[in-house]
Amino acid sequence: MNTAFVVCETSGQWIADVVAAVRATGLRAELVTEPLEPAELAQLADLVDGFIVVSDVRDAESVAAAIRARTPLPAGVVTAAEGIVASVARAAELLGVARCPASVFTVTHNKFAVRQALAAAGLPGPRSALISAEAEAASVAEAVGLPAIVKPVNGAASNLVRTVSTVDELTAAYRLLAERLPLSEDARYHRLVGSIDPLKVFLVEGLLRGPEYAVDVLVRDGVAEPVAVVEKPLIDERKFELGMVCPPLELSEKDTERLFAAATAAALALGLDNTCAHLELIDDAELGPTIVEVNAGRPAGGAQPVLLKLATGIDVIAEAVSLVLGTPPPKRGVGLPVPVGYLIFYAEGTGRLVRVEGTDEVADLPEVLEVVTIVRPGQLLTDDQEIYAVNVLAAGFADTEDLAALHAEAAKLIRFELEES
Repeated sequence: MNTAFVVCETSGQWIADVVAAVRATGLRAELVTEPLEPAELAQLADLVDGFIVVSDVRDAESVAAAIRARTPLPAGVVTAAEGIVASVARAAELLGVARCPASVFTVTHNKFAVRQALAAAGLPGPRSALISAEAEAASVAEAVGLPAIVKPVNGAASNLVRTVSTVDELTAAYRLLAERLPLSEDARYHRLVGSIDPLKVFLVEGLLRGPEYAVDVLVRDGVAEPVAVVEKPLIDERKFELGMVCPPLELSEKDTERLFAAATAAALALGLDNTCAHLELIDDAELGPTIVEVNAGRPAGGAQPVLLKLATGIDVIAEAVSLVLGTPPPKRGVGLPVPVGYLIFYAEGTGRLVRVEGTDEVADLPEVLEVVTIVRPGQLLTDDQEIYAVNVLAAGFADTEDLAALHAEAAKLIRFELEES
């Protein structure tokens, strides 16, 4: 039996899901990882068919050499870890099993480069610029316009994303990112993005105004297929996302098609093929559907794949694995006949997780379909980063207010115990 290799940078729920999808194609699944603690190794041993241990999973040449030493013809190399998608694609190129060029992912993981590529393709977007010093705040504000969004050039999960309305606020946001990012445990911030140092250079872009949506796109042999529109009606100023709905409660077929068209056009303009992407959009009052974020080479994060499967019958993780491996598309089911809600709960404060309590009580609420906890004891949780700690899937709500009331009820039950790190 041939083997596909799943590369991970840190542990996560996605590993079990991707391994299951690999095995469903009839292949073995081995995990490529950096050295693990014995307890973590024992936990993962039940999931996979073997391990390859390398000193640095971001070193494409080393990963490819280690896989080649195990088998001369792997079935493919897979990951859903945002920070290593490009390097894993490069390892696949070295092994002769790549399905999408690594250079494409190098661009898509640079938010400024994405803005430039989409603009070159004639797609709408906010004015944007890089800021590399506090002293540049006034000139950048003039170039971009205020209010604006400040964010890392290569981050995810809304890590240290700030909204600013004045030059002083932009200066303060620059100072905050420059102080906090070097302390992050996320390895991607400690690597150059092309010639950009993500610890010192940040992206500033004009604020878009309108409802926010997400669309996962599958691209197979040059044909882009949108999976569904997910609405984000519960938006918090600090954490950005509290809840989502699929399909949206009130969205016309015409507006759905506009969002689909914008998402698929962006995916193709960026050169994505035989892979997937999670795209976030705002239907701006002036620009129309406008790309906010592109997470290429992986499906949506958190429990959004569960949301999409419940709502549409499409398993986006299995679809993504089949695209990378070149295997036939997985069989699709039928979604629920009613909208599905997705509620997100975060830990307050910063510290290492000791335990999460109250999820059983939430699971007993009548509207709740499933509760998915994706954090683990010992994991560092921080207010700087939007970590979807507990995820609740629900149905049977009447409207957005009903969904918000369910979020408030569940929030009273869920308790996070953190210890200082």
